[in-house]
Amino acid sequence: MGRRARAPRNAAGETLWSASMLAAGVALVAPGSGWAQDAAATATSAPDATPAPDTPATKPGGDDRQIIVIGDRAIIATLKNIEPEQSYDAQRVASYAVSTVGELLDQVRAENGDDAPSILINGQPVNDLGDIADFPVEVIERIDALPRGTATKVGGPPGQRAYNVVLKPAVRSMTLTGSREMASADGWGNNKGEVLLTWIKGQDRINLTLRAARSDPLFESDRAIIPLAEFTPFAAAGNIIPQFGTEIDPLLSALAGRPVGTVALAGGNSRPTLTDMLAGADKLNPSNASQYRSLRGTAEPYDISIAGNKRLAPWLTLSFNGRLGWTENVSQSGLPSARFNIAAANAFTPFSQNVLLALNDPARPLRSVSTSTSGSLSTTLNANFGAWRLTTAARLDERNRRSASDRVGSIGGGSIAIDNGTNPFAAGLAALIPVTQRLSRTDTFTRQITHDAEGPLLTLPTGDLRLRAGLWVVWAGLDGIDANGTARRFRRRETTTKAGVTIPLFGGEASWLAGLGDADFSFDIGRTDLGRHGRLDRHTLGIDWNPLAWLRLSAGKAKDSRAIAPELIASPTTVTENVRYFDPLTGDTVDLTTISGGAANLRPEQQRTTTLSVTASPLSAYNLQLNAIYLVTNIIDQIGALPPPSSAVVAAFPDRFVRDTNGRLVLVDQRTVNFARQHSRELRGSVGFGIPLSAAPPPLAPRKPGDTSPRPAPPPRTMLQVQAAHTVLLEARTVIRDGLPPVDLLNGGAIGIGGGRQRNVTDASVTLTQGGTGLRVGYARRGPSSLVTGTLTAPDMLTFGAVAQVDVKAFVDLGALFDGSKLAKGGRLTMAIDNVTNKRQRVTDLSGATPTSFQPAYLDPVGRTVMFELRKVF
Repeated sequence: MGRRARAPRNAAGETLWSASMLAAGVALVAPGSGWAQDAAATATSAPDATPAPDTPATKPGGDDRQIIVIGDRAIIATLKNIEPEQSYDAQRVASYAVSTVGELLDQVRAENGDDAPSILINGQPVNDLGDIADFPVEVIERIDALPRGTATKVGGPPGQRAYNVVLKPAVRSMTLTGSREMASADGWGNNKGEVLLTWIKGQDRINLTLRAARSDPLFESDRAIIPLAEFTPFAAAGNIIPQFGTEIDPLLSALAGRPVGTVALAGGNSRPTLTDMLAGADKLNPSNASQYRSLRGTAEPYDISIAGNKRLAPWLTLSFNGRLGWTENVSQSGLPSARFNIAAANAFTPFSQNVLLALNDPARPLRSVSTSTSGSLSTTLNANFGAWRLTTAARLDERNRRSASDRVGSIGGGSIAIDNGTNPFAAGLAALIPVTQRLSRTDTFTRQITHDAEGPLLTLPTGDLRLRAGLWVVWAGLDGIDANGTARRFRRRETTTKAGVTIPLFGGEASWLAGLGDADFSFDIGRTDLGRHGRLDRHTLGIDWNPLAWLRLSAGKAKDSRAIAPELIASPTTVTENVRYFDPLTGDTVDLTTISGGAANLRPEQQRTTTLSVTASPLSAYNLQLNAIYLVTNIIDQIGALPPPSSAVVAAFPDRFVRDTNGRLVLVDQRTVNFARQHSRELRGSVGFGIPLSAAPPPLAPRKPGDTSPRPAPPPRTMLQVQAAHTVLLEARTVIRDGLPPVDLLNGGAIGIGGGRQRNVTDASVTLTQGGTGLRVGYARRGPSSLVTGTLTAPDMLTFGAVAQVDVKAFVDLGALFDGSKLAKGGRLTMAIDNVTNKRQRVTDLSGATPTSFQPAYLDPVGRTVMFELRKVF
């Protein structure tokens, strides 16, 4: 058989492909296969999405009248006979008004209640979502949502769906997006920009992404916050307070005719007299510290990524993605402050006894700067041999973080003594406040190689018994230096072996069971050897039953133990000062010091889940889908950073909370801990449907022989899409430490500030669209919860009120609005308002008062936001 003729090469695509391969560091030698070469016939289990040789590449947003005829896109054999529950076509994809495939999948997953679905591209599972996440949504021909439980068949967790992203056979585009988001209350804004360069030809594809963003800082002074009462009245202009007792100076009190306890200094007078002090007697200059305390700091992320896929042979493809990122975050925690001891013998003081001058320094706000860089590279070889699929993947990840935080240095005796020859009222005294900087560094890396195989082991009367097997090796490490100069080093190798089978129970040629529909059973086991760090076991089993074409039942049980992330074990210690904190025992809000970082004595977390689900799709013409999911979760040795304290947490970890001699909370050690166990049961129900509000266009007349002229695309239909879900938490209990009583998270108990778990959670959306123009309204409600605080002798309770949020997004296809305009074609203008009613959660104690740290602006600093986005596809 002779070689097939090559299609003409596309110069732009060839250049882009060469640049991407160089950037990814992958060299390919594939004789007989070109970037624009016609795809050869594929194996039964591999998809064939190659267009006819004379089919030109399409530009999303370009000529809508062009028709591309494609063949059936196959899917891997293990999912071949499973019909999708839903299919998201181009118009339904456009109704989400998002930019990338990853953003779309996040929204679809959330609507369907899928925590960890499996993703396929053109029928082939992907190990890394980065292979497709940054592609523009215009490359999607459709997304097929397969039934719940299908993820198990491709190595995913039980009870989860698989989504098959079917790409258009030919795309060449550049996508530019710019947006500005602003808080309606002013004070905060966020700018974003994105560039996507995309090229697809059959199974070959490449995408380059550039992103940049910058968010403005938001300070306490930008919001109506009641300031925290300060023990010492620091101010930039200075306040005089007594060194001992409640009176500054008897002579000043005599002049004022009353005891004087404070004096607000007036600026510009370097030689004040007692008479000059009378104007500020019993007054205080404001600290203005709220102007230097961030509610949200500045963030500047920059990101560049590249992803591609190359068909090396009819049975072999190579995919890769690489990413480089840089982010800087800057926040402020107030001003350096100190008390200056002015002796009566000072040559410039008018006072007859020692006094204290309380000063802060606006010229040197206390800043925390964190800079992070990251890089990753992933490559995957997918081979199809008949009905067998083999995958070999490698991934490299590196992350580097540098942080520097300012703090007031040590002041012996609690105050700074002023030399008797130094004028304490002259400018520049605040510069004597010692400010030091804490530095820390963390470098982490991960190297991973995986081998997976899946295919039919033998044929049963009910169908193929399919086998899965895999070998994964991971090298993980961390190097760091904490603020005290202590070095941290961690190394671990993880070797994982796993295997699984899917056994068809009903269906196939077993006619004696034909009335029962289709059903199969899946079982997977795995073991991870961590060397000196121990061993982890996991297993999953699932049963999926399709008694009717529109009804599916799924049940699954899983036990999973994961290796602890190196950052949680060996991350350097970080000390942060001036953190606003709620003390649940006293009910006070205080500024204190926190310690965070890794903990070497952590135990691996074990999670056991049981899932039962029912999915019904009785009216396919309206995409009606009804879901019910019952989930039981048990977590042993749950890992997490020590949360802000509840009474239960303080009782369980008393050594983590340090108080001064007056009982005031001054330090909290937040380093990672294990909670003994947690148990929860929940029930989630959801419904979704779509109703066409306009008639379907009539079918096009058959073409005459030899007619290849472009034909006009039918006008888009007006569609109404509705999604709604409600989750009821039936039970939620936790045991913080063995020997302590369980904490009921639904009845006043909590392991952290923020209240217990909400019993009821509702999410819904209504979307009205016509093509790429539409309106989307989202609704989210979180039910009330409570938290027991105080002590046994003085109990209290915080009530966290229910909060409902409405979001609105309106978007217009500029090409349809300005028909015939080349400039408008491919453009989309979006306006989104999040939290339309500007609702914030209200927190009150038994007296009806709101603690200082639970003011609405602390819980939700930004509030309602308005975003404008302009997107253009060339």
